[in-house]
This record gives sequence, structure tokens and C-alpha cells, in this order.
Amino acid sequence: MELRQFRYFIAIADGGSFSRAAQLLHVAQSALSKQMAELEAELETQLLLRSRTGVAMTEAGGVFYERAQGVLKQVGDVRAAVHSAAHAVTGSVVVALPQSVSPLIALPIIEAAARRYPDVVLHLNEELTGNMADQLLRGRIDVAVFSPTLPKEDVAFTPVIEEDFVLLESPRCANPRPPGEVSLDEATERALVWPARTHGHCTRGLVEAALEADGRTPARVVAEINSVPTLRAAVEAGLGPTIMPLGLAQREVSEGRLVAHRLASPLMQRVLGLCVSAHLPASHAKRAIVALIGQVMRELAESGQWQGARPIRTRPLPFPPSGSTWASSRLPSSRAASFRP
Repeated sequence: MELRQFRYFIAIADGGSFSRAAQLLHVAQSALSKQMAELEAELETQLLLRSRTGVAMTEAGGVFYERAQGVLKQVGDVRAAVHSAAHAVTGSVVVALPQSVSPLIALPIIEAAARRYPDVVLHLNEELTGNMADQLLRGRIDVAVFSPTLPKEDVAFTPVIEEDFVLLESPRCANPRPPGEVSLDEATERALVWPARTHGHCTRGLVEAALEADGRTPARVVAEINSVPTLRAAVEAGLGPTIMPLGLAQREVSEGRLVAHRLASPLMQRVLGLCVSAHLPASHAKRAIVALIGQVMRELAESGQWQGARPIRTRPLPFPPSGSTWASSRLPSSRAASFRP
């Protein structure tokens, strides 16, 4: 296989036809057809379905498409690393954040990266967690903020933040609970609003694992919503309560639109950290951005801007940039706020 075949295939799949891909690539259509025929012959499988209206990928073609994107990204990283100075922090870094984390840290990361590393092009993707793990393992993203649930043989995980889960409900719901702590039985006596299991690795999956570890049956579910803003709105409208970290609803709680109850269980926690491939090489830019994200997350927790979060300092980050300073990217410092439901 040749790299140009990877580029040609992606262009054809994205354009939906050989003619559009030929125009985009400035390559003769006959040359594209010849290269795709050779590629399919080498792989001994059909990648594209051809018709009068265009082309569509076969199931095998979809797999090749995902892998080809990852390969071309890694080639681009190699090219940038070779042409940059020995210790220059330049290039591009792709960061993936789950929806249950992005509202809290996306903008601080972007601002800190722009100040500290202006020569790095930061690609920040908000992802459903079911998609994120696969993209990290395929090399399409450089670093993900995730829970320690990915295969240890493929992913290096460094814990950064610990959060408690809380029960969130609308103050307008029928029979609202009095303020204060609630037991697990009380928290799960009503059907919950939750993300689907396939996309709730950092929220629902962790809570269900804690319930199982405590010998309890899974909570009933009234609706599955794979959007944090829509899920919060559904809880506020009285559709049902939910269990999630306080930080995801700290504004709604402070404004009285939602009520948060601490859960009387040490198991109701999640650990978030930095996930990078255990096999792919790291550029200077990747090392720097990974360390920067960890620093931003810790400072948000220490300053009280990330309510309910506590920094974990037991292990070093996987890519500490030598001789770097964080003075220009530090966030405003204040005493951490405490959660008193």
C-alpha cells in the first residue's frame, strides 16, 4: 500500500464520486480508478460500491477509512516533528473531551494553550464517550480526558481529578426531597434521566458499577439522553432526577433551578485523567499540551471554579515537558468552594 492510495480513498469516500475526488486532487479519474483497483486487489476485498450516481463504502471500506485517517494523521505528525527544531513546540494536537467534561474545561484549555503555545494548532473535539475510545486507539486523536476504563495494554492513563456524584432534581418535581444527604436507596427510588450505556462511560457506567459493587440492582431509567444540556433541561422540567457530578450543573444549582443532594456512599465517585496511546510516539507539542491540560484541570479544581472536584497528585503526567513553566497559563487563584447542599 502507498500513502497516496490512503489520500485518494479518503477523497473519494468524502466526495462520493471519483469525478469529484479527481477535481479536488487534480488527478486524472482513470488514475484514481487504477489506484483503487490495485488497493482492493492487495487487500483482497471490495472497499467501494460503484454506481451511476456515485460510490459508497462497503463495511470493509468503512474500516479502512477510519484507519487511513489515523495513518495520515500520524504521518503528518512525523513530518512536523522532523522539520521542527529539536525542542520547538509546534504542530497540531487533537484533544477529545467527553460531553460530561467539555463545558467545564474546554474554554480554559483553549485560552491557556493560545497563551502558552501560540505555534501549536489545537483541535478540540467534544465527543460521545463511545466514539472517543475507538478514535484514541486508532490514532485519530492525541489525548483524551477519560475515566480509567480503557485497555491498559493500549492506553497510558494518568489520574488528574476526582469528583463526587450527586443526585440532581428539579425543585418543582412532585414530593421534592428536603435539603441534605440522601441514601442510595433514596437516590434510585425514582426512574432516572441518563445517557445511554454506550455513551455514558464517564457518568452512567461508573454509577452503575458502583451500585453493582454495593450489591444493588441497576436504577430504573425514564429516558436516555446523550446530550448534557438537554439532559439537564429534562431534569429541570421535572421529567426525572439524574445522578452526575456537581460541576456539570453548578450554575443551575447556584441559581436554584436544580437541587443537588450529596450521596451517602464513598463509591459514588469518578476519576478523570489523561489518556494517550501507549504505542504511538509523542511530539514535543503533544507532550506540552498533555501537561498543560493536566495543569488546567488541577487549577480549576483548586480555585473552586470546578465545584465538587479534587486534584490528584499521586502520579506524574505521562509527558512532562522539560524546563517548562506554567506562569503564563495559570488561572485565577481563590480558595476552593465547598459544596453544602
